[in-house]
Amino acid sequence: MTIPVTLIAGFLGSGKTTLVRRILSESHGLRCAVVVNEFGALGIDGDLIVRRAATDSSVVELSNGCICCEIQEDLRATLTALVARNRRSRGPGRWLRRSSGGFDRILIEASGAASPGPAVQTFLLDADLAESVRLDGVVTLAHAAHIEDQLATTAEAADQIAYADRIIINHADRVGTAELERVVALVRASNPLARVRTAEQAAVPLEWVLDATSEDGEARRLEAIDSTPAPSHTPGLTSISLTATAAIDRAALLIWLEFLAKRRGQELMRAKGILRVQGSAGSLLVQGVYQWLEAADDPAPAPDVSRLVLIGRDLDREEILRGWKAIGGGAAPVR
Repeated sequence: MTIPVTLIAGFLGSGKTTLVRRILSESHGLRCAVVVNEFGALGIDGDLIVRRAATDSSVVELSNGCICCEIQEDLRATLTALVARNRRSRGPGRWLRRSSGGFDRILIEASGAASPGPAVQTFLLDADLAESVRLDGVVTLAHAAHIEDQLATTAEAADQIAYADRIIINHADRVGTAELERVVALVRASNPLARVRTAEQAAVPLEWVLDATSEDGEARRLEAIDSTPAPSHTPGLTSISLTATAAIDRAALLIWLEFLAKRRGQELMRAKGILRVQGSAGSLLVQGVYQWLEAADDPAPAPDVSRLVLIGRDLDREEILRGWKAIGGGAAPVR
């Protein structure tokens, strides 16, 4: 059984460390391993630490049952070592005394100045790592007073928003009501696939942070995207919503998606869709992150309207719309 991993991203000052500190100190009953760049930045009170796993170890056990692990060498090496420890902890001689046999989830605090893309790629393309862990969500924090400017000027901030499954617009008390509404609209337009919350001091339910499932059905969620007015976009960052009322040729769709993945691999960050294809009563689910695209059959009844949402940087809108029409898609709104 693979261990789910949640990647916590966000630009410098967005509140990632505050959120991680909450996870490591509050009594929430969740057995988590939190991977950070350095222990010192968290300012964990020594009274909350039960012990280190070993002398000068990069792992400490905390009083709330979580553990904190400092990245050593690189992310892959750290995760491999952490999973090995977890397996040993479930047998005799557990190395974690309070966590009842190890942890059930891993959270990673990404670097504030980096795109989460390389970390996402690590999970999707590393076959050995995929046998033990799986990425089930990216949570991005954004500073309410700064994210608009950061999106317009910083590629990394735009990447952090584009890859997110859930977005916390933090420091909401630093802006007025009208400005906060504008920022929320901008973030939602930049990544219509993500769920968005506003917060102060990163105070959001931890269950929401760790829940990779949608609060609404996927079909209803994608349908809402098409009816949401889109404000002006961040330069270079684009979301494109495509619809079709007629059933789509499955083979042509898969060829087109493969073309997109190869031709626009560095530009296409996210893709998600629920489609009705010819010759099937069920749905075809499409999802993609980075250069990885997957199409899978679902027994749920096919939707009346097929929907596919693409998010990326400098996507060629006209080229994508021509390809969509060529495989049977309608003249969808392009944003």
